Amino acid sequence: MEHFPYELRLPLAPYRFVWRDEPAVAAEKNATPAFTEERYTHGDGTVVVVRAYNADGSFHILSNRGEIEVIDNAQNPATPDPVSVVRLP
Repeated sequence: MEHFPYELRLPLAPYRFVWRDEPAVAAEKNATPAFTEERYTHGDGTVVVVRAYNADGSFHILSNRGEIEVIDNAQNPATPDPVSVVRLP
């Protein structure tokens, strides 16, 4: 059983996912009736998991690499780009 000390549940909004540091070296995609999961593995063996839930379109991010950062542009009516940015570790 993997341990993910960093976890974030994202509310419904448009998101753009970007790597904060170096991108992953490997990726896998799996689907279940409940969610689609993308699993990214880095060169040092750490993992970032992005789950998109089919029922409501929400996201759940899990990481044993580092904290997940969100720049919430979707809730800011003054921003020129209304898409929130999720910076993955």
